[in-house]
Amino acid sequence: MMNTFPVRSRLLSAGTLVLLLGLGTGLAPAAQASQLSATTHPYNFSRIAWTGSDEAIAATDSHGDLYYFWQATGSTAWHKQLVAAGTSTLAYSKPSITAAGTTVYIAAVDGSGDLYYFTRTGTAKWHQVLLSSGGSGKYQAPSITVGGDGSVLISTGNTVGGLVNFTLAPGSSSWTQQTVASGLFGPSSVTTVFDNLNSEYLGLISASSGGTLYFWYEYLAAPGWNQQTVASPGGAGSYTGGSIIASDADIVIAAATTTGTVDAFTQPVGGSGWTARTVSASGGSYASPQAAWTGDVNGTSDSYDVITAASKAGSLDYWWVADGSGLSWNAETVAKKGTTAVYASPGVSATASSVVITAINTKPGNVMYWSQAFGTNPWNKELVATG
Repeated sequence: MMNTFPVRSRLLSAGTLVLLLGLGTGLAPAAQASQLSATTHPYNFSRIAWTGSDEAIAATDSHGDLYYFWQATGSTAWHKQLVAAGTSTLAYSKPSITAAGTTVYIAAVDGSGDLYYFTRTGTAKWHQVLLSSGGSGKYQAPSITVGGDGSVLISTGNTVGGLVNFTLAPGSSSWTQQTVASGLFGPSSVTTVFDNLNSEYLGLISASSGGTLYFWYEYLAAPGWNQQTVASPGGAGSYTGGSIIASDADIVIAAATTTGTVDAFTQPVGGSGWTARTVSASGGSYASPQAAWTGDVNGTSDSYDVITAASKAGSLDYWWVADGSGLSWNAETVAKKGTTAVYASPGVSATASSVVITAINTKPGNVMYWSQAFGTNPWNKELVATG
């Protein structure tokens, strides 16, 4: 029987490794916009966030350069900045981005599997930290989030086995490293939520291993990760990854299966038991669906859970449902594949007025962007950067 969500008795503190990493160690300004090379390379990965005033995209290219793009809400002009330049021995990839006010946070890995952290506030220079070396293994695509209490969390799997979390507590200059669980994990996803029942902030992680979809939570004031099994392999296939979001009331995990479906699992914050619903039974297979919560829209108390994913064939799809409604998911096509367009690696977020998506058009290697104002259709498409 699955334990009630807030129960602390399943703490995985045994075997938890705590490593304090000084934020100032190895701290150095990363490359700035003035150092941009005239040479362009095809982009291969992008993720999107909202700062409260700007749409912000982190992207990497085939040379291993890490870029930051931003656009003020209501504008159509994209600005480009080189965060960190790749070299013949160091290539950045798989960035994740989040923001809190004017501070932007990015996590990425390099070709050796080392994990990096980048941050800047306002128009200050970017600063980077080599957060952890992969050692004998390699860190996988990281996921980064910032909580309402100011905590920064990064989740990532390592190829030698282990799902690892890094936390920077509010006001601290040292990171805490924890082994969340042992095993080989696919791409993980991390977010935070405020638990009104206990008046505490929670860290939430989802990831899959061996085709099973898992969920972990911890009270940020008392670190120690609690594990639940969300879904096991079965007739629907094995689960290949999950994206986790949290609204004021619910936790939602979106995951793809090896049979080509996209599923969503919901559990109330502070509740117990996962409710499974099929998001899409056709159009796949899909890799790593990405989810977001809109928050209240259009001056009402209505909010929505949204998911985007690129099919193996290269079409970009989207689904939405009213948060907490239990209704069927609604499907839309954001962009179709074609002779000049094959989309991959999408990311999704929400501004105060729109759902926003980024993806790579792998044909030319361009960074693309779509926006859809709440309650409207169709999607507005923009070219962010040419590869």
